[in-house]
Amino acid sequence: MFEVLFQYGSVTLKTFNVILAITFLLTGAFAIRFSDRQNLNLSFLSKNFVYLILFALLSGRVFYVIEHWPAFRSSLLYIFYFWDMHFSFFGILYGFVGGLLLLTHKAKEDFWSWYDVSVFSMLFSLIFINIGHFFNGSHYGIPTDLPWGISFDTQNIPFVNPIHPTQLYAAILALLIFLYSMKRSKRVHLSGVVGNTAIMAFSIGMIALDFLHGAPSLYTKVSFGIIATLAFIFHVICSHKSHNLPKDE
Repeated sequence: MFEVLFQYGSVTLKTFNVILAITFLLTGAFAIRFSDRQNLNLSFLSKNFVYLILFALLSGRVFYVIEHWPAFRSSLLYIFYFWDMHFSFFGILYGFVGGLLLLTHKAKEDFWSWYDVSVFSMLFSLIFINIGHFFNGSHYGIPTDLPWGISFDTQNIPFVNPIHPTQLYAAILALLIFLYSMKRSKRVHLSGVVGNTAIMAFSIGMIALDFLHGAPSLYTKVSFGIIATLAFIFHVICSHKSHNLPKDE
């Protein structure tokens, strides 16, 4: 697939990196617009955006190093090579939510409202990131006889026959959940409820999708299962807190 967008001598521009940069800009614009629509304090976002990204990237890198420790054990210096773009999705998610919890508490902002913004922004970005994985030939599927099977000409994929374009499946999953969540958020005004429903749906969908991956992973299934469980618990907490009726005097 179109892994390299441009190459001149030793200068190589990968399609995935370009899509990642565009995604970063589009997601930022979406987060600002959605936050404004929800009447949230945009100064909180502008003051803490860089900190949230740092929380996410550092946590994502730490999780990736732990997950692939044998590859780093021989040369610990590679741990700090952040430009290789190797980050754990789960680490990024945990780091971002943890950082958001700390920063909203410090600024006395509503955590659950900003949590919804973050979830919708994440789904929005995953649409494009998974398309980037498609061009990159990563996160590939298993062989299939279905008419939409794709043949990849890359050394990263060990299959010669057409395979499931699981990257596009994931992009479509993120798109459908994103569109549904945006529509539901206009009707449900309980902060955190729609965001947690979206996280549960996406996690369950990714667990099912992992069975079509060329390198299925029990770790991935368990991790998404943990996220779905946490989202369910948060959903119950949000619903209970939002529906608490005032006690009779």
